[in-house]
Order: sequence, then structure tokens, then C-alpha cells
Amino acid sequence: LFVLTAGVLIIILYAYFGQAARAQTADRIYLEAHQRIDMALVRGRCGLWDWDMVRGKMYWSRSMYDMLGYEPCDTMLSFGEVDEIIHPEDGDLFELASRIVAREIDHIDQVFRMRHADGQWVWMRARAQVIDPEAPEIQLIGIAVDVTEQRHLALRSEAADLRLRTAIENINESFVLWDSSERLIMCNSKYQQDNGLSDRDVMPGAPRAVLEERMLAFASERRLANTNGPQGGVTFERQLA
Repeated sequence: LFVLTAGVLIIILYAYFGQAARAQTADRIYLEAHQRIDMALVRGRCGLWDWDMVRGKMYWSRSMYDMLGYEPCDTMLSFGEVDEIIHPEDGDLFELASRIVAREIDHIDQVFRMRHADGQWVWMRARAQVIDPEAPEIQLIGIAVDVTEQRHLALRSEAADLRLRTAIENINESFVLWDSSERLIMCNSKYQQDNGLSDRDVMPGAPRAVLEERMLAFASERRLANTNGPQGGVTFERQLA
């Protein structure tokens, strides 16, 4: 009887420790997977958001805290805490939440600024989707990506484009620029006036062949020599009638 009891206990203990070992292995695999996801989010300058609309709470991944320079927190954030660091000119989080709760929208795709811990503003693009639109309790999950660099690049590009347009507009002669497919990139008002074209005619992307049909007659046109070779584009000089 003793041997039988001991045998049963050994089997039970073996099963217990085997189960514990499998649980530890599962926990380790989960932890490693979680760490890999966090690392991928950090490197991608991307944060995970999980919004509980009913309770007015929000979960942030560790990468979200890292992007904004805040100390990671295990507890969920309130909408008020998040709304405090969103730029006042870029929308109201409570208004957005109200529209989602009212089921007016089931997804978001917005660009806004959030205040970094050092006081600077970080441009974020948030995209999220309601998990189950039919569920009584609405939950929204999505990501927020740091687009500050792209935003600054776009602003610099706009400034450079404005300077180029100003310089072209100040040229005393007609000037027009076409792309390799002979579609309009830009022209100055002198070119527009000399050729009798309306503002609608000279929209970027307009085909050259279409504009040629609408232009006033001209006396002659000649192709100028290009010292930069075939990759430097083609330049024409036109004499008006």
C-alpha cells in the first residue's frame, strides 16, 4: 500500500512540476514575444493605443511613452490625461470620443501634435478602428506613428516651392516648366497672359497638347542647345505672333 501511495504521489508531483514547467515556458515565450513587439514598435517610432470608450480609459504600449519621453505606467490613462498633452489647435479628444460612442464613426485617421516631456511638440498620426461595431461596449484599438520628420520635411518642401514660384513669377519673360510626360508643373503669370490662358487652364498636371490647342498663335519656336546633355531636360524659345 505504501509503495502504491508513493507511486501515485510521484506521478502527481511529476505531473504538477511538468505543468509548472510548461506554464513557465509559455510565460517565457509570451514575454519574449511581447518584448520583440515592443522593440519593433520603438524602432518604428510607433505606439499602440487601446481605448476603452465606456470607461474613458486608454492603454499605451511602452513605445508610446518612449516616443513622448514619459515614464511608462502600468495603469491605464484617463482621456483627460491624454487630452492635456494634445495641442489645443489640433482637436478635442472628448469630442472625438463622443462621436465614436454615438456610433457616428467607427474609425479614425488623424494627424495632431502631442507635447513631449521636454516641452516640444511631436507630430503624430493616429489610426484606429472599433473592434466590434455591434458590441455594447465600444473598444477602439490602433497605432500612433511619429511623423514629425515627415511633417518638417513637407514644410521645408512647401517653403522651397514657394521661393521657386516667387522667383519664376519675378521673371520678366514668359516661363513654363513641363515634366518628362509633357504635363504642366508650373508657369508664371506672364506666360499665362501671353498665351491667353485662364487660371483653370494652367492647373498643374494639364497636358501640354491640350494647352497648345487653347494658346494664342505664335510666330516661331526653336529648340535651344542643352549643355547638360540629354538628362538636363529640353529648352525651347518661342516668338509670339
